[in-house]
Amino acid sequence: MAFNDGAYITPEEERQWIETCTGEMVDHAKLYAIELPWSNPFSGARSHSSSPELPSRPIVKKYVGVYCSSYQSRVFPVISKALFTETLDLAYGPTDASGSDSAKSCVYAFLSVIYLFGLNGNLVEAHDCETYARAAQGFMARVVREMTLSGLQSVIMLIQHQYFLGDLQAAALSVSIASRLLFSLRAHTQSSPDSAYHKSVAEHHLRDLFWLCFSFDKDICLRIGQPPCINDTHCDLTLPANYAQLQESNMQRETRSSTDDTIPLFPFDLRLSMIKSNVYQALYSANAAKKSASEILSSIRSLDQELEQWRQSLHPDIRPTMTFHDETPVSRGLNTQAIMLRLTYYHCVALIHQAIDRCRGWPARDRVSSAMLVTNANQSTLSFLEVALPVLAGECFWVVIFYAVTAVLALFRAVLKDPLGSGLMKTLRGVPKLMKKVPIRTPTLGVIFHAHFLGNFTTELVRLAECAFAKADKDACGPP
Repeated sequence: MAFNDGAYITPEEERQWIETCTGEMVDHAKLYAIELPWSNPFSGARSHSSSPELPSRPIVKKYVGVYCSSYQSRVFPVISKALFTETLDLAYGPTDASGSDSAKSCVYAFLSVIYLFGLNGNLVEAHDCETYARAAQGFMARVVREMTLSGLQSVIMLIQHQYFLGDLQAAALSVSIASRLLFSLRAHTQSSPDSAYHKSVAEHHLRDLFWLCFSFDKDICLRIGQPPCINDTHCDLTLPANYAQLQESNMQRETRSSTDDTIPLFPFDLRLSMIKSNVYQALYSANAAKKSASEILSSIRSLDQELEQWRQSLHPDIRPTMTFHDETPVSRGLNTQAIMLRLTYYHCVALIHQAIDRCRGWPARDRVSSAMLVTNANQSTLSFLEVALPVLAGECFWVVIFYAVTAVLALFRAVLKDPLGSGLMKTLRGVPKLMKKVPIRTPTLGVIFHAHFLGNFTTELVRLAECAFAKADKDACGPP
């Protein structure tokens, strides 16, 4: 599904629209055959392989130490070093012990994350993150039945794995499982808000897991156009103590070591995740589809103000500029977390304002203003990526591709709507070259396969945009 005129449309509907605008037949193989690793023929050969044996417990403990002292653990606080000892006891203990299957699944999922982030070093040989993730997935029925902390950790690490590999439909299903476990373990409530944060306290670790799941849920629902699994009204959304100040301090010190009393960063600013939730509810939910043009415009203005208040609240060193051009200065301390923050901001601006297209017949001033903001946000995404890609972590391949492709498609549609007046052809012509710069930590067959199709995809988009421009120019001149 794709966005057009502020609503989701099918690929077939979009294909017909493109052909009308360009006068060209759309090459289906180039625009709609971008296969993901789990849906292409190369991945099937390993889908039924047996699960690998768990590494020895001392090796896994080394990984735990590596992960808990890494920057990634502050962004994705999926385990507690103290509490994980209980998981290891069960995973390496008697097989008939209650919770042992969830514990084994958790260790496999943890290994998949270690390999995903390239933290394995030379400690263990020859398995990749997908092998360990499949092994963890094999325990899912028992994880749901046992409903333990270890099982919850396993599911959330699988979400993390699926999210970074771009398998958002699978991630959405995993979020639905995780949300039920969170509710069962009471992680959606805040039992002791006045106690000082410490990762070894089970209640605090559970809240970390809740916020992780919440962040993924709100991001994924906007990407795939499906309702979120977590209903905000059923949860205590009180932020951790001094969250805003500590979040900015941590984000500006990527090399700072983590301790058990360091409040996590989380993959997205939690305040921004709440805004995403409001964006979906106000503009893209089933109830939003029933809104009048005036109600949609009111929601756009309210959400735009909410997003701007969040932006202004950030420290200038990490605050996204409203637009970004090649010459825009950036902080010297640019890190992966700050990069993702800025990309998410531009994406939210576009999501909010593209809904204006549903306000047919509304004053042109309002529609033009929002259309310009959408275009500027998507251009800013691509311009910022030109600057940010050299310092971006390789495991972010699929996440970056999402933001880049979303921006490219939006600009492509803007060209088709106004080929002669959009002034976007220069930006589009540079996209295929930009895509080749996206970093890849591990060039697996699936990633290489997808990167190849992305080259064809963006090149075809540029060709079609050129055709739309030529057709509009010819139509404007009239018959010879």
